[in-house]
Amino acid sequence: MSGPKGSGPEALQAQMRDACAAALAAGDALALGAVRQGMLVFASAALARTLGLTGLESPRAVAEFVAEADRQRVDRALASTTEPAIAVRAVRADGSLFEAQLLVVRGQLPDGPATVIALLDVSRVRSDPRQLSYVEFYDAGSGLPNRRLFSDRVEQAVIDGARSGRRVVAMAAKVVGLASPADVALRRLGAALQACLRETDTVARLDEELLGVLLPRLALREQAAGPVERIAAALKETAEATALPGQVALRIGIAAYPDDAPTPELLVEQARAALREALNGNLAVTFASAGPVREPPVRVPWSARYEVGLEVIDGQHRQLLELVNRLSDDLGAGRDFDQLVESLRELVRYTEHHFATEERLMDEVGAGAERHRSEHRRLIEGLMRYTVSLDASTVSQSSRFLQDWLFHHINEVDRPFAAFLRSRGVK
Repeated sequence: MSGPKGSGPEALQAQMRDACAAALAAGDALALGAVRQGMLVFASAALARTLGLTGLESPRAVAEFVAEADRQRVDRALASTTEPAIAVRAVRADGSLFEAQLLVVRGQLPDGPATVIALLDVSRVRSDPRQLSYVEFYDAGSGLPNRRLFSDRVEQAVIDGARSGRRVVAMAAKVVGLASPADVALRRLGAALQACLRETDTVARLDEELLGVLLPRLALREQAAGPVERIAAALKETAEATALPGQVALRIGIAAYPDDAPTPELLVEQARAALREALNGNLAVTFASAGPVREPPVRVPWSARYEVGLEVIDGQHRQLLELVNRLSDDLGAGRDFDQLVESLRELVRYTEHHFATEERLMDEVGAGAERHRSEHRRLIEGLMRYTVSLDASTVSQSSRFLQDWLFHHINEVDRPFAAFLRSRGVK
């Protein structure tokens, strides 16, 4: 006996497809979307709520909803067939950033092919402490410890080094010529590096193609030479055994505590400064030199690309940059040390004033923005460490540190926050 018209397998599939589409559109649990040519053309209720979408009358670029530093990675993930999941910092409806996992699946919708995305807010994972720990401290793409875990381990290693009198060596390593996407290659390389080091050593992913290596409890800085040789050998073996391109090269910057830097933050900064020298000079390995930094930060003029669209915030950012530039000029001109110290302290005072202004604006619109406030506290604490034992080296390093921090803070924190303030009528 045949069924009624419209009840065959094809009709049943169509009904199920329509029911699933309706459930996804109304669902509160699944933050799903459909993307074509980098544009979000469909968003479930959960995704719309997470991203602050009141409607999707016209397509919106997916890159609008992630931190600026992550946009190229997102574009690559959407275009790639080998990068199904990446960790990103997404933008909430109030302009704040949150850690998220972006899953990408190629699909076929009723009206044609599309890329289906799922956005998981991992900052709210609480049910499994092991999962939470992994999400917070490991890079989702490569599986290596992330910048946060690396910083924590550097800090603990320096504390231990101060007690034991042992050296702590930090390396900043960049793989030059690595094919994109980097996640798979760095996962293999990271595993190879960790296998050739001690259990107490750490290999971490600090940036897209930047690795950090921590070697605690060394008697002498020169003991880092052996691990460097093993790291270079591991790179060569990994490049030959995997899909890494044949022309890759590893550039390494090395710094040691307490020879080159008295604090964890300075130790990592000195390693990165040594890496910059290695890259500029096309050298395999560069050691940080103890004593004053030879070249002060380069003066950076204010540009419209640094503006966030709020008059008071842009004005203060411009003044902050001017103070950083003035300190750089004083360093380059060989000013009296007491004058350098006073310039640095003026910069710290104005930074505190700027933070107070931003936090007042937060209070006025009822925004908690705890991550924003936390970054303020961390920067002030970092600056206080610089001012504990001031000399020409720490003044120069703090100037470079502040310059790098200012541009990172504008792009990663202040820009999305300013968008939220503008949506609340702040000008």
